[in-house]
Amino acid sequence: MSAYRARTPTASILYQAVHEHWPAFLTAAAESERSVPQFVQREVDAFMACGIIERGAIRVACPHCSFERLVPFSCKSRSGLCSSCGARRMIELAEYMSTRIISNVPVRQWVLTVAPPIRYLLAYNTTLLSEVVSIFVHAVFDHLRRIAHRELGIAKEATIEPAAVCVPQRFNSALGLSPHLHTLVTDGVWIRSKPDDAPVFHALRAPTKPEISAVAWSCCERTIKRLKKRGLWLDADPSDDRFAQDEPLLASLAQASIAGLLVMKTNEAARPMRLYGRAARGKSERANKGPKNAYGFDLDAATRTSANDSKGRERLCRYLLRPPLAKDRLIRRADGKFQVNFRRVWDDGTSGIVLCGKELMARLVLLIHPPRIHTVRYYGAWARRSKLRPLVTYAQEPQASEATERVEQNLPCIQRGHRFRMSWAQALAKVFEIDVTVCPNCKRKGMRRIAVLHDPKVLRAIADALKRKGYRP
Repeated sequence: MSAYRARTPTASILYQAVHEHWPAFLTAAAESERSVPQFVQREVDAFMACGIIERGAIRVACPHCSFERLVPFSCKSRSGLCSSCGARRMIELAEYMSTRIISNVPVRQWVLTVAPPIRYLLAYNTTLLSEVVSIFVHAVFDHLRRIAHRELGIAKEATIEPAAVCVPQRFNSALGLSPHLHTLVTDGVWIRSKPDDAPVFHALRAPTKPEISAVAWSCCERTIKRLKKRGLWLDADPSDDRFAQDEPLLASLAQASIAGLLVMKTNEAARPMRLYGRAARGKSERANKGPKNAYGFDLDAATRTSANDSKGRERLCRYLLRPPLAKDRLIRRADGKFQVNFRRVWDDGTSGIVLCGKELMARLVLLIHPPRIHTVRYYGAWARRSKLRPLVTYAQEPQASEATERVEQNLPCIQRGHRFRMSWAQALAKVFEIDVTVCPNCKRKGMRRIAVLHDPKVLRAIADALKRKGYRP
């Protein structure tokens, strides 16, 4: 394995951009009497402290040759601003989902995109988001149960149970606010003829385009019904937008981002700037994608992994859990502006946008999740309290009392109610083939923690002393 070298967070373009332009963004918000919410400020502060030795570190040493280094604390953020912690979380949860939850069954990805006005409602209304996720998942489940009854000839008293894991995402490739639902659903169902029988999995055929449209229409009708019940449909008074009254800054930024604007105020609007890329596709080529479904409820179910494709299943889980911005997609231009490259070229040929510092900060603010929201949700046979979960997943999860023994054996440990946790060393070994426990000086394993430090003066003194000895971080 390769030797470990600590990252330098201050060298990243995103860190430099936030360091330079975040104070000016806060000043502009204060001058417009639109304060930045505390949860946003906490996430940005945590991002700026991630990987900085003066903000806290662990002192580790080699018992064989007395080599020492400082390992700085990470922010452990879920917002996605920190690419390092976002990648760590993606790897950990993808490992958990693909090895402990999703057993050897085929899964299909269902992606639901809603109309722009509803995206604004879902962005910060966590209760409504949970209801729409539940509507979507149960609409897919109803479709699978109908197909199973029609094609497998199942008795009415039999139990038919699909399973799903949903990861709501709130961003697109242009860092715009675009809440949509990525869901992995079993491409089949478990069937039990009697309550005491063992569940047997039956794969089902791929859904047809009319069936996908029917699921989209079902989601649309149920969502509209729920919006009307909450007074959020077309007849709602715009002045009753309580979110805009409580958080005017986030509301204005969300409306501008969903509309495809680059700045804080709609009267300063500008369309995304085309940089480079292939020519825009013609009408005939765009028509091959099929029409949009049900009032802007666009549903896609083309991606599938087979039962024995474990690597493909893990890649798909990583795609659901990926951070919003990769390091190599953000570029600083010679004029001081920032260029965000897209993962794929858009239909009109656009492959990137150019943002000034203020506009980039506005987009980053919208990427931060509101507090107290579940970012991964399990349904059906994979639900936390489902009686089928122990029968259809890989194996029973170890008890929390086994955590110490598993850490000593360098195995994934279980903490806080059987939650799967991957250590930092295990994540590095899995992705980068780096063994952080190997001493870079004597090449022997056994690097151990000797202290946890928080005092900036002590940390700086130790760092300077290690530097004089010639030890790299």
